[in-house]
Amino acid sequence: MKRQWIPNTRLIISFACLAAMVFINAFSTHFFQLGVPGYLPQGLLIALIVVSLLDWLLSRRLPPIEISREMPGNLAVDKWTEVKLRIRHQFTEARQIRIFDSVPSDANYQHLPLSIELQPNQISDTHYLLRPLVRGSLQLDKTHIEFNSPLGLWSIRYWAGEPTTAKVYPDFVAIANYAILATENHTSQMGIKKKQRRGAGMEFHQLREYRQGDSLRQIDWKATSRRQKLIARDYQDERDQQIVLMIDSGRRMRAKDDELSHFDHALNSLLLVSYIALRQGDNVSLMSFGGDANNRHRWIPPQKGVDRVKVLLNGIYDLHAQQSTADYITAAEKLSVLQPKRSLVILVTNSRDEDNSELLLAVNLLKKRHLVMVANIREQILDQLDNTPVHTFDDALNYAGVRRFLHERNESHKKLTSAGVYAIDCTANELAVRVANAYLEIKSAGVL
Repeated sequence: MKRQWIPNTRLIISFACLAAMVFINAFSTHFFQLGVPGYLPQGLLIALIVVSLLDWLLSRRLPPIEISREMPGNLAVDKWTEVKLRIRHQFTEARQIRIFDSVPSDANYQHLPLSIELQPNQISDTHYLLRPLVRGSLQLDKTHIEFNSPLGLWSIRYWAGEPTTAKVYPDFVAIANYAILATENHTSQMGIKKKQRRGAGMEFHQLREYRQGDSLRQIDWKATSRRQKLIARDYQDERDQQIVLMIDSGRRMRAKDDELSHFDHALNSLLLVSYIALRQGDNVSLMSFGGDANNRHRWIPPQKGVDRVKVLLNGIYDLHAQQSTADYITAAEKLSVLQPKRSLVILVTNSRDEDNSELLLAVNLLKKRHLVMVANIREQILDQLDNTPVHTFDDALNYAGVRRFLHERNESHKKLTSAGVYAIDCTANELAVRVANAYLEIKSAGVL
C-alpha cells in the first residue's frame, strides 16, 4: 500500500510567509526598524521544518485503513445501483477521512466524494450510487482515501481495496418489473395489453366452468352433458413458434434522444420482447447486422424457456453500434440461411428515405418464408419541432423541412404496410411497449 504525503494549504502558506521574511531580511534593514529581530524569521522557519518533519514521522506510524467494495456483478445500463464500502481500521481516536472511488468516465455517480468520521475500533459502512451509461465490462480500480496527519500539516493519500469488475447489460430491470406484474395480470401498468381472442391460431388448454362473456362456440357439449352444468373450453396462444429478433447495428442507431443511443433502446426493447416470447413458450433467436468487417453479424441460435433469457443477455451485453452502414439485403439473405423455419421476424432499425427501396427489397425477401414486423425508430426532436410554434422565418423553414421529412417517412410506412408488413413508427422511448403489444397482437390473431 503506497502512501503519498501532500503538504496542506496551511503548511504551504506558512513556509511561503517565513521564506519571504527571510529573503527580505537578507536584503533589507527594515526589520530592525520595525523591531523584528533578524534571527526571528530564520528561527521560525527552522521550527516549522522540524514540526512538519515530526508530523510526517508521526503520520508514518498511523495504522493503515482497509476498505472493501460490494456491488452487484451484473448491472443494468442507465439504472442506478448502490455501491457499498466497508472501512476497517485500528485508530485509537476519532478521525475524519475522505473517500474518492475510481468511477470510470462512462458512468455517473452520486454522493462522491464521501466524508466519514471513523470511530475508534469500529467498522464503518457507507455507500454511494452508480449509474453505468455504456454496456460491456465496467471496472472500478482501487479506492482513493485521504485524511490529515496528526498535527494537520500533511494530507495522507493512498489507494486501498481491490479492483471490481461488473458486466453492464441492457435494461433487465424491465424484465423483472414485467415478471412481477404478469403474475398478477397487471402488465397494463407498463402499457402492455394482451388482447383475448378465441378461435383460429389458438391451442386447447383446459376445460373449465362456463363464465359470463364466453362465446357459445367455447361450450363443450359432451362435458356439459356429463357434468350437468355448462363447461367451456379454454384456449391459449400457440406455442413453440419461432421468433427472430433482427437489430440494426449500423451508424444511424448511434443517434441519441437522451443519454442512451437508439441502439441501446432497441436492445432493451428486444430483451423485454424476448422474455415475453419465452414465457409464451416460443423459441427466440437474435441476429445483429450492419456492424464492421470483424463483427458484421452476431447470431444467437433459437432459445426456449424463460431461463434462457440469460443466454440472450450474455450474447448481446457487449454489442455496440458501429460506424458502418446497415446492409438490409445482405442481412435478409444471411437470415434465410440461418433460420429456414417460418418465423416472426422483428426488425428494429432507424431508416431514412434513401434506405426505403433497399429495406423494401429485404422485407420482400424475408416475406417469402417469414412474417415480418419492422419497427422504425423516429428521432424525438422531429416531434418537438413539429409541435413548435412558428414565429420567425427560421422557424418556418425548420417546420417546413420537418413536415416534408415526416411526410416522406409516412409514405414509406404506408409502402411497408401495403406489402403486408407489420410496421411500427415510434420514438425510442415508446419502442418496448409498441413492439411487445404488436407481438401479443400477432399471437392472439393466430396469423403466424
